[in-house]
Order: sequence, then C-alpha cells, then structure tokens
Amino acid sequence: MKQYLLLFIFLILSGSGINAQEDNKTIIFLSLDEVVGIAKSENLSLKSKILDYDAQNLEVWRSVSNFLPNFSYQGIATNNFELPVFVFMGQRFVVGTKYTFQHGLDLTLPLFTGGMRWFNINVQKSLKKSLKEELEGKEEETVLQSLQAYYGIILANSFYKTASEAAKAAEANLEQVRKFYDAGTATELDLQRAKAQYASTLPKLERAKSEKKLSAQRLKFLLNLSFEDSLVVTDSLSVKEFLDELYNVSLEQLKELSLNHRSDIKSLIHRLDAVEEGEKIALGKFLPTIALSASVMHQAPLETASVRWNDYIRSKSLTLSMSWPIFEGGRKIIDYQQAKIRSEQMKILFEQADDKRILDVEESYAALLEAVKNLESLKEAKLQAEESLRLSNLLYSQGMSTQLDVLNAQLFHTSSKTEYFQGIFNYNVSQLNLLYSIGLLDKIWN
Repeated sequence: MKQYLLLFIFLILSGSGINAQEDNKTIIFLSLDEVVGIAKSENLSLKSKILDYDAQNLEVWRSVSNFLPNFSYQGIATNNFELPVFVFMGQRFVVGTKYTFQHGLDLTLPLFTGGMRWFNINVQKSLKKSLKEELEGKEEETVLQSLQAYYGIILANSFYKTASEAAKAAEANLEQVRKFYDAGTATELDLQRAKAQYASTLPKLERAKSEKKLSAQRLKFLLNLSFEDSLVVTDSLSVKEFLDELYNVSLEQLKELSLNHRSDIKSLIHRLDAVEEGEKIALGKFLPTIALSASVMHQAPLETASVRWNDYIRSKSLTLSMSWPIFEGGRKIIDYQQAKIRSEQMKILFEQADDKRILDVEESYAALLEAVKNLESLKEAKLQAEESLRLSNLLYSQGMSTQLDVLNAQLFHTSSKTEYFQGIFNYNVSQLNLLYSIGLLDKIWN
C-alpha cells in the first residue's frame, strides 16, 4: 500500500510539472511585418552591433576631451628618516625638516600637439559613420535572414501538408487495390506496388515533420525567442511582389543603385577616410608639443607631525613648455610608413568589396530571372499533374488503366506540387536577396 501511495503521489506531481511547463509556453502569432519588427529589436547580434556604435560615440567625445585642460589635486605627507648633512668649516648643517606636508593644484593645457588632436577627432567621427553604416547593414542582414527563415517555415508547412496528402492518397490507393485484389480484378503485382508506394511516403512524411519543427527553431533563434514557445504563422505560401517599381529596372541601373545604397561600401569609404587621417596623425608626431601649466602649492616643513593650516607656505607658478623629440631611433618614420601601408590595404579592401558588390547584384539578378521562368513552368506542371491524377484515378476505377498509371500520376502530382512550392519560395526569396544586394531591403519596412 505504501508503494502504491508513493506511486500515486509521484504521478500527481509529474502531471502538475507537465501542466506547469505547458502553462509557461507562449503562443506567438507572426506575420511578415511582425517578423521584421522583432528581428530589428530583439536579435542578439544586432544588439551587440548597437553597443559597438554606442561605444564609438563615446570615443568621439573622448577625442574632443583632449582639448580640455587636465586639473588635478595632489597631497603629500613625508617623514624624512634621514636628512642631508653638509659640513662647512668644521660645522655640520642639517638641511630640511623631519616632516614635510604639501598640498597642490595643477592645471595643464596642451596648446599645440602637431594637429594630432584635430586629426584624431576626424578619425573617430569617420569610424562612427562607418559603424553607423555597418549597423544599418547588420539590420538588413538580420531582417533578410529572419524573412528567409520565416518563409522557410511556410515552405516546411507546405511540404508537410503535401507529404501528408501523399501518404493519405497512397493509403487510400492501397485500400482500393486491396479491394480489387480480393475481388479478383487486381493482380498480386498491383498490390505489392501499392504497398511499396505507401511505404515510400512514410519516410518523406517523417522528414517533412522534422523540417517543420527545425524551421521554427531557426526563426526563434534569429528573433531571440524561447525555444519552448509555439509559433503560429499567419501568412501562406503565396507569390509576393517586393520589388514594385524596381521590377523593370535594368541590371546596369541596379548596379548604380547598389553603389549609392550598399551599407558595406559606404562603411568602407568612411574607414578609408579614417585611415588617411591616421597618416596625418603619424606626420604630426614630427612636430613639437607646446603646453601651458599652472600650479598652486602649499608646503609646510615641520619638526613635528602636528601641522596646522597657518604652517603652510603658498607658492604659485606658470610654465610654458615646448617638447620636440629630435631623434627617437626612427620610430616616427616607421609609424608613418605603417600608416601609409594601412591606407593602401584599405584601398585594396575597398576595391575588392566593390567588385563583390557588382558580383552580388549580377548573381541576385540572374537568380530572380531564373525564379520567374521556373515559377511559370512549375505552375503549369502542377496543373497538369492534378488533371493527370484525376483522370488516372477515374480510369482505374473503371478498369480502363493500370495500377502503374495511378502510381506514376501520384508521384508526378506530389513532386510537381512540392516543386511548385519551392518555386514560390525561391521567387520570394530571390526578390529579397536582390533588394539586399543593392542595399534597398529597408524599403520593405520604411
């Protein structure tokens, strides 16, 4: 009885835990616009890039602060264990006191640093502009990946529905052939073919089921959603027109648009400006540094550690200094040569990125043309497959065709339907890829 009681309590607690887990699940309804909004606000990679931009904004303020004076306070308490002793004409003279207390305020203002402070401000501003373009590019990349995953869910759902329909059709066909076989109007070969056809649909159905689940997990990862949440997609797999007025634009015009709108290209232009300003900073090191400093010191030399405010002696000073390193082992020359090398590297990187920009546009444009042509032919093939399946079932039921004709029609119908769904997916995604390649994916949400 004690064992049965423990088992009963365990089952109750287990059921409560399962219900609690189910209660923690959230059902999220997603449309295309909602995917775009969540991707822009919740994607972790995009949040990290935003923090990079915020940090660079602080670097701009840091570069401006170099023009402000440095103001500091210094307090010193000294216990001189041994004072210097001078002997003059047989007499010993002790210099200093046992205790020294000192307080002071120092102000230092660099007046001229070879222009390095101005150039550094330009560098940091250029880097900030570059990071802003990178942030916009990261935003477009994140939205593109999220939309691809979103349409991947819709495609996976369509594949699963098609696989389920194919399995049900194969099962219904098997039942029909079995009845004909029992009635003596179908052969053993027909029955074995129907069984094989049904068995072949089950692995495809299981694969489609797994892909349906994985496609949802991919989108949750991109949108920073809990893997335990349930997604409900409100859109269906239908043809979308994202290009609008860009649909009839020529390839050459698209290339020109990409030059003006690609975030990575604009980011590299700003980085090139920053590197060229770095050359000026390296040259500024050859010039002297002029600084102005002022200080107010209060000093109290005493023989005892008991110090009062009226024991201090005040002193003031104002200093104008110039520092001009004439020779430092050639390090400044090496720094300048390295700055020039970095400029050349950035120019090469920009040229390479510009070539890739042209290639991306051409590839995306070719993929779109291919998707358009394929979608038309796949739609026609799907209609023909539906009619072929209808006729083959009708003729077989009337004894005017063979079981092999029905099986072939079912295979053709399933494959054509799957290919048609894939064609819609490719057409929609190819438009998104083309917009991304020319830097105008943001027209979807702007």
